Amino acid sequence: MRRTLLLFCLVVSACVPSDDAVEGEPVGSVPTESLPGSIEAPSLPDDGVPVVVRSVRDGDSLRVEMPDGSSEEVRLLGINTPERDECLGDSSREATERLIDGENVVLSGSGDTDRDQFGRLLRYVYLADGTLVNEQLLLSGAALALSNDHEFELIFRDAEDTAFEAGLGLWGIGACGEMGSTEIRIVDIEYNPPGPDDENVNDEWVAFANTGSVTVDVSGWVVRDESTRHRFTFPGGTELSAGQEVVLRSGCGDATDSTYFWCASDPVWSNGGDTALLLDSNGNVIDRLWYQGDR
Repeated sequence: MRRTLLLFCLVVSACVPSDDAVEGEPVGSVPTESLPGSIEAPSLPDDGVPVVVRSVRDGDSLRVEMPDGSSEEVRLLGINTPERDECLGDSSREATERLIDGENVVLSGSGDTDRDQFGRLLRYVYLADGTLVNEQLLLSGAALALSNDHEFELIFRDAEDTAFEAGLGLWGIGACGEMGSTEIRIVDIEYNPPGPDDENVNDEWVAFANTGSVTVDVSGWVVRDESTRHRFTFPGGTELSAGQEVVLRSGCGDATDSTYFWCASDPVWSNGGDTALLLDSNGNVIDRLWYQGDR
């Protein structure tokens, strides 16, 4: 059955950044200033751990010196920034560097969430003035919010929406070069079909539609989730005619004009919440759809 979704595309009629967004911003520009009227960041925790940032590896990971002199790698909790080889990967790293490289910061955790699968500490990072770096990167459009059920998840979601509405960073019009047609929309998703997830991969799907009046070539366009693992690229020669809807299933199969297959090694869409993103061949975000999942 189809799911009832919470769509957090602030411009619902177009599901693209506001027309007030400035198209002339330099490609890769990621501002680090807060927006007027942005939500208030959580306050500096009393039980935080003071550390010194020794290096920034990418937009969401860094190496710090702990109070006992040991070295730890830290992954910023609740956000994901573009990879180094992706559009805005370098500028997201530079945004993080401008905020914290060489600075004394405070680390704080969230419940039982301590380390990721690579052994990195999962932490909120605060500046001495109480600025929450994780949230600041979301407000500037340098990162997207993750649906991983942490303490500030909804606050982070609001911060991403603020940047999206303003067309900042990775949400900017033409942020990664010439922009593809915004008439291609994500229209539905089945993230939790009946039965065990790994036995019903092809019953998991996401649907797209050409809501415009002309055929659109989507060759090289990418579908992805919030993580760094799941990416699908539409093959060369893929076109969507006006009004056409196509379904992308997570498992394997023979593609048709209306059905494509991810052939992922595991289920793509998290049952606990996720974001589906549609990128054009240059990496611009054409559409996004967030769902809260079954919690």
